[in-house]
Amino acid sequence: MIVARGISRGVEGACKILMPILIGLIIGLGLFSMTQGDTTATLRFLFRLDSAHLSLRVALNALGLGFFSIGVGLSLMITYAAYAGPEVSLLRVAIVTILGDTVVSIAAGLAIFPIVFAEGLDPASGPGLMFITLPLAFARIPGGVYAAIGFFLLLIVAALASGISMLEMSVAALTRRRWSRTRATAVSAIACWLCGLATVLSFNCWASWYPLAAIPTFAKSTVFYVLDHLTSNIMLPLGGFALALFAGWKLPARLLAEEIGVGVRKAQLLQCLLRYFVPTCIAILALFPFWR
Repeated sequence: MIVARGISRGVEGACKILMPILIGLIIGLGLFSMTQGDTTATLRFLFRLDSAHLSLRVALNALGLGFFSIGVGLSLMITYAAYAGPEVSLLRVAIVTILGDTVVSIAAGLAIFPIVFAEGLDPASGPGLMFITLPLAFARIPGGVYAAIGFFLLLIVAALASGISMLEMSVAALTRRRWSRTRATAVSAIACWLCGLATVLSFNCWASWYPLAAIPTFAKSTVFYVLDHLTSNIMLPLGGFALALFAGWKLPARLLAEEIGVGVRKAQLLQCLLRYFVPTCIAILALFPFWR
């Protein structure tokens, strides 16, 4: 319904409401977790540099997370930028987006991990931590029931905001083919919902089905984990790789300069990075797992 209402009345209006709620929930849950949980272990986990864990595989995971988090490999920012007027500074928006995303991510870590470490939970246990273990941990803490309610409200708001953003990409593509916005939204939403059933079934009916068991990397991976790996570690880097090549080789430097509000020389430097440096780095990180 939000996406069907359009950009200004729907998406923009919803984000103006959802984002303050999201930030408020993160701050409130963070204060609760830091007073009830193990803040010292959390700070050590989040900010201590451990060189033993630095590897190309970790860099690939970070690359996929970064692409997903700010929507680069998804063309999400390109879709939204297409709606922006000429008075909007894309360079300023890019900087604010990266800084805002980083701050919110750190705040979310401070809201969740103190409880995780206080209860001796595994921070890398994935969806089970979020939907099974962590709620049980909240239940053992004074006032934890209310914190758990806030936690799941946080998840709902975050999922809704992300869903709105990603649904807009397919809706924008279909409306350019002269579909009505209502029809484009309905078809896209239904298609996403049907595809999403596969991830739900991975935790019950298909929990013991490993579709790519013949491949050692996916020997014990359900449909959910296969999709997660392919999306984060292959499709998103591939999307970023293609976008870098397009911006570096197809877009004129003068157009880049005009769109991001910098001089032609800086645009040429950026174009050079997009042509050679960025694709090379993405390719090395994305192909590394296949070399081992």
